[in-house]
Amino acid sequence: MITSMTGFGRASAALSPRYFASVTAKSVNHRFLEVSVRLPEYLWEMEAPLRAIASEIFTRGKLDLSIRVQRTEQPEYAVRVNPQIAGVVIPRLRAIAAELEIEHTFTGSDLLRVPDLLQVEPVDTEVSDEERDALARVVREAFVQMVAMREKEGESLRTDIATRVAAIRDLQEKLAAYRDDIRGELLANYQQRVQDIAAQAGVEVAQDRLAQEVVIMVEKGDIAEELTRLTHHLDQMQKVIDGRESAGKKLDFITQEMVREINTMGSKSRSATIRTLVIELKTEVERIREQVQNVE
Repeated sequence: MITSMTGFGRASAALSPRYFASVTAKSVNHRFLEVSVRLPEYLWEMEAPLRAIASEIFTRGKLDLSIRVQRTEQPEYAVRVNPQIAGVVIPRLRAIAAELEIEHTFTGSDLLRVPDLLQVEPVDTEVSDEERDALARVVREAFVQMVAMREKEGESLRTDIATRVAAIRDLQEKLAAYRDDIRGELLANYQQRVQDIAAQAGVEVAQDRLAQEVVIMVEKGDIAEELTRLTHHLDQMQKVIDGRESAGKKLDFITQEMVREINTMGSKSRSATIRTLVIELKTEVERIREQVQNVE
């Protein structure tokens, strides 16, 4: 199945009466799956479960997941005095005042200036299992939107790749049509070359021996095997883009094999017509490779 690695999704919902979450997910192409999660400090424990959810849904792509959580209900606070600080600081301040003969009565505002003397903490800081499950549902909703966008762009990629596969088949048919003419041309050229070399060397070559060597040379220059393997690769590519499984890595491998066969055809032939067709083939395959880089 052709699915793009570029996508975006957003979702938001109340996790409970006290929390509201906004989730933003975006992804770009990447060789493997790489997930980055940004969470509030008190939700860091959710990073691993959220990464696991992403791994269930996606196989490739660089995915950024950003989560913002707002309090919608003020918590109750617990206030306590740090007795250790009070036991050290207050007597010390009194001693300084007595030593300097300063009459001073300490007020509450004076004591509030002492760092860490008072500790104020919300009572309900612990996130509940229900709130964690609610956050996971919001993340999944954002991923659903991202998947829809990736699939929509994947349809465009599939159409483009299928069009180029058809173009490659047309070029392949042209190559096959020229193959017999090229074989005849090679046969005549090799016969003439062998005869010229034999004449320069002052030796005679038996006709049956000459025919045998020329046939071997022509067979080495024939592109029949490359055309057959290219057909197989095109059939495999069509099967992959019509299938339901992730296609990116398979398509990347198939395009590499196609380039190898096309390069071999180009190196075998001396015909200007063949070389021109080979260049057109490589151009179409390279365009497919560019599109495949964004296929999941």
